[in-house]
Amino acid sequence: MATPRRPEPPKKMGFMGFVFLLGIIAGMVWLGMLIFQLGPYRSEEVPVMTTPTNPIPLIPTHTPRLWMTEEPAVPTSTITQTLMPTITVTPTPKILPFILFGEPEPMSSAVIRPQLDCDWLVIAGQVWDLQGEAATDSVSVHLFGELNGFAVDEFRHPGAEKAYGESGYEFALEGFVVDSEDSLYIQLVDANNVPLSNPYLLQTFNDCQMNLILVNFKQVR
Repeated sequence: MATPRRPEPPKKMGFMGFVFLLGIIAGMVWLGMLIFQLGPYRSEEVPVMTTPTNPIPLIPTHTPRLWMTEEPAVPTSTITQTLMPTITVTPTPKILPFILFGEPEPMSSAVIRPQLDCDWLVIAGQVWDLQGEAATDSVSVHLFGELNGFAVDEFRHPGAEKAYGESGYEFALEGFVVDSEDSLYIQLVDANNVPLSNPYLLQTFNDCQMNLILVNFKQVR
């Protein structure tokens, strides 16, 4: 009678079997990645350019250009108060028949009137017509104004005092040898006291060497 064999225990997988199995698994994984495009085998999707059936026409648009211009500065007015000068109207002297001939000339009365001492103020001179001759007809010399607080208003006729010439005249005022300015006037007038010349201011001096003042007139028309 035969004796039955005892079953042999299963053999263990060796190292080479393990490597073979691992290679099969890796191949299956690689194949799956290739089929499903996974991992580094994923293909890049390239967009497909489609040409529109009815292209939209391009309408040109006008873009305005902006030009930067410098605006001119607007002048600003500054109000300044200006004081206007006061206008003083000075009357124009009338052109009368006679004018002052030269300037009044002060001197000592001892030169022409030695008999009058230093206490006398003398206003004297001559009057000439257009031809340079003595003017004695219808002409008077008027001395007026104020001296040392006293009013002066006297007349003389040319030719009455020959010591100064053919048409000489003289005003002798005792006690008026004083300094004065802008207070005494002399003027020629006719028989009706109508001016034949403009009035002229006289200056007097408190000085014996200047107590006689020569004032001459000349006709100009």
